[in-house]
Amino acid sequence: MKQDSIRQHPVFSENKLKLGVFAFNGGNNARTLIPERYKFSWDNSVDVATQADLSGFEAIVPYARYRGFVRASHPSAFAFDNFTWTSAIAAQTHQSCVMSTCHVMNFHPILVAKTAATLDHISRGRFALNIVCGWYDKENEMFGHPDLDHDERYAYADEWVTIMKRLWTEEEEFDFEGKYFKVTGAMSQPKPLQKPYPVLMNAGGSPQGRAFVAKHCDIAFVRSDSFEMVNGETTAYRQLARDQHGREIQVWATCACILGDTEADAEAFAARCREHADSEFINYYLSQRRNMTPEALAALRDKYAMGGSGYILKGNKNQVADQILKLSQAGLDGILLTWVDFQNGIRRFNRDVIPLLKEAGLRQN
Repeated sequence: MKQDSIRQHPVFSENKLKLGVFAFNGGNNARTLIPERYKFSWDNSVDVATQADLSGFEAIVPYARYRGFVRASHPSAFAFDNFTWTSAIAAQTHQSCVMSTCHVMNFHPILVAKTAATLDHISRGRFALNIVCGWYDKENEMFGHPDLDHDERYAYADEWVTIMKRLWTEEEEFDFEGKYFKVTGAMSQPKPLQKPYPVLMNAGGSPQGRAFVAKHCDIAFVRSDSFEMVNGETTAYRQLARDQHGREIQVWATCACILGDTEADAEAFAARCREHADSEFINYYLSQRRNMTPEALAALRDKYAMGGSGYILKGNKNQVADQILKLSQAGLDGILLTWVDFQNGIRRFNRDVIPLLKEAGLRQN
């Protein structure tokens, strides 16, 4: 991206460690049934987004889900369409990047190019797009998509994003014919405010995924199971982008936060989350994961019950701040945070942890 666009966009702030809030546009995040869990509603999601925006978070990121797990009435099926949701959130916020998550198998690039440009104007240049290449077979079947294997999905996404970028940047109509797409006389107006195009993110961890991010995206979204994993992922991503495309990219990860007055308080809450795990949901969800060993799947069970699949920030405020510092030192540019209870969780984090991150030099504001 051009330097003037980079300086204007929230995710390229001067803060050494960027903050985002993730996956509160639905009821899919914490796989626990404790009473304190986040209650999915429009008003509650606005509350969380407002708290993030007022506290200087760089990003507000929804997830995309059109089919739930287990059964149609399960809470995992309840999620706002994230393009519509992002549009409304953008109109009620002022600082944070507002992102949409798009499964490329479910939407044509011409439609997304127009939608994203509209969102970039509504947000006054704060929009970003999280590109997902697809993994949930039942959802793909619901849309009537062909069953593409892992590598083919990235080949499909490469054509998809190539068409979209051309729609964002080219003034004249163009034709495109590839293996997966054929478009004739393609055009889209207006163009996005961001030049040459909005910020793009992808969570590919395979060789194909890394190659896609290095070629097309500004942010790599990686797993954060351990500090060692983070260090390896960030190093590999940055080196690939530099070597293959002469580009600099950011690397972010997701973290579930369990913050207590004491370490014992945090551990007790985590234990309650595991005790009341939504086992029906977790078992079904894990059955859809590909290319994972039985040991890796078993390790995810407790994590899902505590709020996510990434690094679990757990302890008192000093311990949580120290863990975030170590993630930054391991190479992360940003973290997307989740809580079992988003509304109280983000308020407590803002009050107790952000001042410590400022003291550590990770954030200026």
